[in-house]
Amino acid sequence: MKTSLSILALALPLVMASPLAHAASHSITTFIEEQDLNGDGKVSLAELKAGRQIGFMKADLDENGTLIEVEYVGEYEGRLMLKLSKIADPEKRKEEQQRQMRQAKVRFNVLDSDKSGAIDMTEYMASGVKMFERQDRDKDGFVTDKDRILLEADTKQGKGDDFIAP
Repeated sequence: MKTSLSILALALPLVMASPLAHAASHSITTFIEEQDLNGDGKVSLAELKAGRQIGFMKADLDENGTLIEVEYVGEYEGRLMLKLSKIADPEKRKEEQQRQMRQAKVRFNVLDSDKSGAIDMTEYMASGVKMFERQDRDKDGFVTDKDRILLEADTKQGKGDDFIAP
């Protein structure tokens, strides 16, 4: 517990100065870009957990320890709108927004594993940890570019993971 609090204390200034920690991406490259809080090019499990804990707290607008759909989806929509502002074509922007928002609602229902209508910290953290474990291909405790290279090689040999991408 003391180690978790220390990591959280170190990560807090980095995360507070950056956008909310993102959902754990299926792409190893994107995962590293979004979850690497200290900019060292790798993501440790402790770093992922710290970012997710802070992200959860930021999204929990009523501070009751759970995220209801409007909190979860609303936080995502805010980040999405920033990304979509870079798409010049209004039709493509609208189409992508609709697609991504449908997917956000699906993700909420998947994360709400006990079907209570809300995501608690345990449910929220579990999804990130599962993605971390899948992406740490060499099982060294870090997700790095080496893991992307290993996944590419495995995929070429027909041994990849259909759920994640390089």
